[in-house]
Amino acid sequence: MNIIETRDISFSYNTKEILTNVSFSLKQGEFLGIIGPNGAGKSTILRLICGILRPKHGTITVSGHDTRGIERKQLAKKIAFVSQETHFVLNFTVEEIVMMGRFPYLRAFQRENKTDYEARDHALAYADLQDFRKRPINSLSSGERQRVVLARALAQEPAILILDEPTSHLDLHHQFAIMELLKKLNKEGMSIIAVNHDLNLASLYCERLILMHQGKVFEQGSPKDLITEKILKQVYQTEVKVIRHPQKDVPHILLNPKGE
Repeated sequence: MNIIETRDISFSYNTKEILTNVSFSLKQGEFLGIIGPNGAGKSTILRLICGILRPKHGTITVSGHDTRGIERKQLAKKIAFVSQETHFVLNFTVEEIVMMGRFPYLRAFQRENKTDYEARDHALAYADLQDFRKRPINSLSSGERQRVVLARALAQEPAILILDEPTSHLDLHHQFAIMELLKKLNKEGMSIIAVNHDLNLASLYCERLILMHQGKVFEQGSPKDLITEKILKQVYQTEVKVIRHPQKDVPHILLNPKGE
């Protein structure tokens, strides 16, 4: 069953065409990766699905319903979005930020209730943030802040999690921790779309990939289908060596440095 479908999506900023006739679907319980060079339209797709932007042409459906007919708060109960930016101007505590994920469930001036506190505490525990709950957000490292943003999304109790480069600017340990957490969520039934510039991480963790190029879907399929030397040279204009990962039957990319 497809939980998200995009059909012939086009989008422009003023007169600049960003996306042209983009179509793909997300199956229930799938971990889908979106890859492609800078400027290919990857982040724009995520914002269109979440309702932050509206397509110029085409339709986006969530659970069979056109997103244009879904009220913002109702859509936020179905989809949680984790952006690439983790900077906070106001120095809220971790638990205050995670509680912000309950906004779709609260009416104007309504105070949080037991259900909201339980959802917050569950999200804090899931992201292993109990010991950080009283800490100001700007006292945390980049990796810790990324876990807080993810916990805020989990507090929304969504069926679908959408992430824009969740491991950017993170060290190796925190990249692994975030991707393992996402895989755990996926195994428990969460449907996930993640944009990732790290093709090796995308190959390791995603069941299926959408390869974007110049605002269009260049190809879609399994990591084995897309991560090939021929396709990567064509799209990224870079010579690479693709081998098999030593522990998993997925492609792994090695760069071919030039020079002596």
